[in-house]
Amino acid sequence: MEERGGLVEPLGNAWQEPETSMKGRPGFSGGTGGTIRFLGYDSGGRAVNQVELWLTREELPVFIEALVTHPMPLPTDYLQTAEPRDDGFCVRIRSHESPKVFVSRLSSAIGCLEQPA
Repeated sequence: MEERGGLVEPLGNAWQEPETSMKGRPGFSGGTGGTIRFLGYDSGGRAVNQVELWLTREELPVFIEALVTHPMPLPTDYLQTAEPRDDGFCVRIRSHESPKVFVSRLSSAIGCLEQPA
């Protein structure tokens, strides 16, 4: 895989800052926010996709369920962790797949957080 450097993309309607400054940021359900990066595109158009999100305790199970049930299955090269922070979780996801698929799955999962219960 050829490394071309990182590209930081917007998540939601604003350019993202480190998750520590995203807590309670307007425009994200329950303070959800994060940073997304695409690194090292390969010849097949896949990249190492990384995201860090801050989710509340209530949002975490909804988000994970939405990721797992997305029409495009999770890739075989996929890593997800959730570290407790304050009154929520710092969720880190890393995958090697098309950025388009990664963003579609991520957007769908975040969209589930914004739907009324």
